[in-house]
Amino acid sequence: MSIIFSEEEVALHNTLDDCWIIANGNVYNVTTFINRHPGGKFVIKSNAGSNVTKHFKYHSQKSHKIWEKYLIGEISKSTQCGCL
Repeated sequence: MSIIFSEEEVALHNTLDDCWIIANGNVYNVTTFINRHPGGKFVIKSNAGSNVTKHFKYHSQKSHKIWEKYLIGEISKSTQCGCL
């Protein structure tokens, strides 16, 4: 069973030391990946705590596999904003 988070809860994790993001209804804790991101840490920091679904689709299949390592749960269906 997956852990369910609200968008408001994810939004609280918006720093370089505690960074979560949302993509396609899933929640990722990317804190330990920030310094390895090919586009630089501030690309992730500028989107910390938010829905990055529109960015997710531009990543390669190889990148999507990397994202799987950081999956921690999903967004509550009742709080999804539908931001695509």
